[in-house]
Amino acid sequence: MSTATVTLTITNGYEDGSEVVTTPVVEIPLPIPEELNELVDWENDHIFPHTGTGKSQGDSWYEVEITKSTAPELLGRTFEFGF
Repeated sequence: MSTATVTLTITNGYEDGSEVVTTPVVEIPLPIPEELNELVDWENDHIFPHTGTGKSQGDSWYEVEITKSTAPELLGRTFEFGF
C-alpha cells in the first residue's frame, strides 16, 4: 500500500466558542484512485483520528485541510466532522 506524508491543518471548534488549531504531520495510506470521490471510510479511518485536543466535555466539530503532501492529488483536500 502506498502512503503519503501530509500536514493536516485542523480547526477544532467547541460549543463554548473556543477553537484550537493544530498542524500534525502524519503518514497516511493513499486512497485507491478510483475511489477518490468516495472517501467516507478512508477519511474516517485515516483523517478523523488526528482531530481533537483531548477536550472531552461538550459538543465539538473539526475542519481539516491537507496543506502539505508528498502526494499532489491530496493537497488542498478538506474534510469536516461533527457538523
